[in-house]
Amino acid sequence: MENWKAIELVKDFLFGLGLYALITLFGVLVSMLFGGNTDNLLLNDDVRGEMAARTLLWMAIPAFLLSLGLAWIRRIRMKNAALRISIVWTGLLLVLYLIAALGSGIFTVLIASGSFYLFLAAVFLGPIVYSFIKKLPAWK
Repeated sequence: MENWKAIELVKDFLFGLGLYALITLFGVLVSMLFGGNTDNLLLNDDVRGEMAARTLLWMAIPAFLLSLGLAWIRRIRMKNAALRISIVWTGLLLVLYLIAALGSGIFTVLIASGSFYLFLAAVFLGPIVYSFIKKLPAWK
């Protein structure tokens, strides 16, 4: 792999980590607003999984807007780069959320919920929509 391609992938990965941090921060805020006043530690895994799925459903639009904004900050110049960034960011978030779900005992509930996949699709579409808004060329 050429050196500049490796640097671009490292940038994509680091921006993806930043996106994960921002989405997690907004997810905490959303869960505080819509989570009610129940004690999450006393709930069983299925109830906590349902709460996580509901939070991800509420997070789909903010996740899309955050990925769109980070695509603008990343200054994508071509549609194929937007596709690469979408794949890297979505794959990274998929792995990180599945690791978190395994650690918290809600893995099966999370992968069975449609809101999880809607959330990932929203993240995936951010850079793609940015490339169409900016009318970027397919190849440089």
